[in-house]
Amino acid sequence: MWTLVVSSPVNPPFPSWSTMVRNRSQPSATPMVHLPPPGRTGTLAGARWTPPGVRSPCSEEDCMVSLALPKGSYLERPVLGRFAAAGLEVRRPSERSYRARIDYDGDIEVAFHKAREIPLAVEKGIFDFGVTGADWIEETGAKVELVDTSGCVPPWRLVLAVPADHPAVDVAGLPPGVRVATGFPKIARQFFQSVPLPVRIVPSFGATEAKVPELADAVIEADGPDSAFDEHDLRVIATLRTCVPQLVASPAAWRETGKRAAIQKVARLLAAVDGGAAHVLLTVRTSSRNLPSVAGSMPERSWRAGTGLTEGLVVVQGLAARRGLAETIGGILAAGALDVIESHVGKDVTP
Repeated sequence: MWTLVVSSPVNPPFPSWSTMVRNRSQPSATPMVHLPPPGRTGTLAGARWTPPGVRSPCSEEDCMVSLALPKGSYLERPVLGRFAAAGLEVRRPSERSYRARIDYDGDIEVAFHKAREIPLAVEKGIFDFGVTGADWIEETGAKVELVDTSGCVPPWRLVLAVPADHPAVDVAGLPPGVRVATGFPKIARQFFQSVPLPVRIVPSFGATEAKVPELADAVIEADGPDSAFDEHDLRVIATLRTCVPQLVASPAAWRETGKRAAIQKVARLLAAVDGGAAHVLLTVRTSSRNLPSVAGSMPERSWRAGTGLTEGLVVVQGLAARRGLAETIGGILAAGALDVIESHVGKDVTP
């Protein structure tokens, strides 16, 4: 007997539903035939229907990719803000939703997971690409492709901390056998082996700072915006790593031309946000006579924008780095410019 089973959307707009036909008289190991839902298109791989772009090869022009974003950490809001600034707004029913989408270039399916879970999930191809911390990539040992280093949050440190009244001022002051609570046991072991100092690693899966003094004598934890070192009266005595968010891709997706191109488009837009934040647009008026000297004082990426309303005036523009901006403007004025107008740059998109 054939039975038609239809599962409806659980958390729209994430496309997680399908229509399935199964023969009950056959063993459960028999492949299930997945038919496309009404009005939907897809590809048939063997006996299984695959939604467009999910796990089948796709073209550069129309490719759907899956993205994992960090949930429940200090990365979540800055990462979402950076995507929105890049024109890649993550649409989800509520802040508590774990499924979302980005309407861009064939759509991007989004799922939220803990930052520590993302590296291995991307390596295995469960997601085509994702955003996580460099510390979690190192801790998990995931083999992923580094696509972009995000500037959405300031770098944070992975540190060793002890109670404020502890006599140690550095790692050399810790006694052998000290108990160290951490969510980064691999990195912690490597650190203490390099000292060297025999310690007892106490694995922690949350609230690491609260493990002292009952469960641990010291902690190794990320000293980020949401760290609770001060609340738990802890003092940093060593820095193990300085870390940044990273956009990474699965090796399988990176080998596939269509998905690689789609991921690179996203990375380019994200990088443009960083480029825009680091630059300003200078609009400069000068006389035709002083144009050569003013042009020589302009930033490298400059161009002639037109002429002024008054005869003999020329307008030039250029992208100037925020760092050293005062010196740049001073040099332009000293070269003979009449005035300089500074404008905000939203994005700086380059090939």
